[in-house]
Amino acid sequence: MRWPRHTRRLFVSLLVGVTLVAVGQTAAQPTPPPANETRTVDARDPDPCLTPAAYNATYGAPPTPTQQLATCTDLTYAAPPAHAAALTADAFAALTPGNATTAVAPPGATRTTRGLIADAHATLFAVHPATQIHLSPTESRQYIAPNGTVRALIDYRVRAPTGNRSVIRYRVREVRVSIGDEQVGSASGSQTPTIRYSTTQARHQPLTVTAEITVTVAPNGTAGNVTTQTVAVSDTHSVWIYRLRPTAYTATYPDGDTGLAVYQGTPWHGVTLTRNGSQRVRGVWRYYTTRAPRWDRVEVRRASGTTQRAPAGQPIGVVAFPARIGPRADPVREGPQLTAVWGVSRSPPASRLGSNVSVGLVREAYTRTYGLALRNETVTPETARVHGIVRGVSAPLSAAPRSERAIRRPNLSVQVVATSPSTATIRIALHDPQTGDPIDLTGSQPPSPVGDDGPAGTLRLNDEPVALNYSGVTTVTVSDPGLYTVTFEPASWRTTTPAYVAASESVRWHPLGTVGGWVHLLETAIWGSIPVVVAWVAGRRIGQYLRTEPRQ
Repeated sequence: MRWPRHTRRLFVSLLVGVTLVAVGQTAAQPTPPPANETRTVDARDPDPCLTPAAYNATYGAPPTPTQQLATCTDLTYAAPPAHAAALTADAFAALTPGNATTAVAPPGATRTTRGLIADAHATLFAVHPATQIHLSPTESRQYIAPNGTVRALIDYRVRAPTGNRSVIRYRVREVRVSIGDEQVGSASGSQTPTIRYSTTQARHQPLTVTAEITVTVAPNGTAGNVTTQTVAVSDTHSVWIYRLRPTAYTATYPDGDTGLAVYQGTPWHGVTLTRNGSQRVRGVWRYYTTRAPRWDRVEVRRASGTTQRAPAGQPIGVVAFPARIGPRADPVREGPQLTAVWGVSRSPPASRLGSNVSVGLVREAYTRTYGLALRNETVTPETARVHGIVRGVSAPLSAAPRSERAIRRPNLSVQVVATSPSTATIRIALHDPQTGDPIDLTGSQPPSPVGDDGPAGTLRLNDEPVALNYSGVTTVTVSDPGLYTVTFEPASWRTTTPAYVAASESVRWHPLGTVGGWVHLLETAIWGSIPVVVAWVAGRRIGQYLRTEPRQ
């Protein structure tokens, strides 16, 4: 889409600092958030790119810079934002359930009618902290933190009893939250419970909200012979329990720099090296927030019929997507050096985002990051942390299983050991500086991203590969005069133990560089000149003969 000229100018002028402004403003909104603020955090909204005047006319207030920008595109975040949970809590506080004669639920809720209880349901409103991640065109996952908050709406209506009976009490007796086969939280007496949970489960699990609703009736004018009817309703969603179990590998370079590699099987965000996060490396994931469209309208059911209305607010969720900007280190110039990224290749999940979502999604196949490797002046495990894609889930590097790798400077020796008038023999040796053992350069399979048995690197003589024997030595015969450079290019320290740094050595050979070469040159010159001298002498003799005058 081509934006109007004034919009392009505005976009450029507001781009710097937009993320910080967005986070600060969304956290400070009233309850519930007004429509213009919802627009800045909901990526599902259309992006008509309103002028300030049109924005004012639509929402009744002039736009802030962030709100103005958000009418043209969708805001994205470098880390899972906190405002989604805050706005969801505000929207839930404004959610009003029905009374004895009405039952409120979003369209599609599973309702139960039995006896005196009609249109009963338990519907999950939101779970926080949580992140939905789009991995590919066919796969998305809903990750939730091991400790968090569940919000649900429980509602029903009470039918009038028949005969000489009346309702004396109705209530939600209990609401339970289960993850897998583990009950993780409960509440009683509330139609809009906010339940704190903590689970020991892992990986893929069903999250179920179950409510027990009771209605008690008694004969008119008596306190005895009461009967109670109970109906249990539930709502189940598929979730992934998000846990970080990173494995770390560290190494110290000969110049004192530290190498760090982190592997984490589930999608993860990145690493901070300092307590304040000023030195950090992150992977391919970036984030946006969006409303749950299921809650755009709610149905209000009565005995006489069903109507719809707009709720005071909708839950806001965090979505992770593979960003075009890709993995990166911050600060760009003075921060750590990102040396490797590995994982599996996936297709862009464009079909999962929705038609109105305008973010910097990758256009081609991307690497779903399993591991990151970096190099920095220092890495202190006590201050470094591994961060997940779910807000608040992190793990100290000091608690991760960690393997220390050695990085050494190899002993590379290159020398001319034999010469002839036309050739030279160069001896190449490569050994470990501490043990003296030959350095293994062989390997039939490509090295794994993290291992200890891969080849140590490659060896080349003037860009031609060189193979060593079992003792780490080889000889090469050359015939062209010139400079010969042997270069050892090490494999990553993550793939072999011990590891090495790069090294190179050069020798120069020319036939005239030895006494034998000069003798050979002299012999060649003498033997080469003989035919010339003979021809010259013969020519002079013939010339003298032809110039001799005949005698008279």
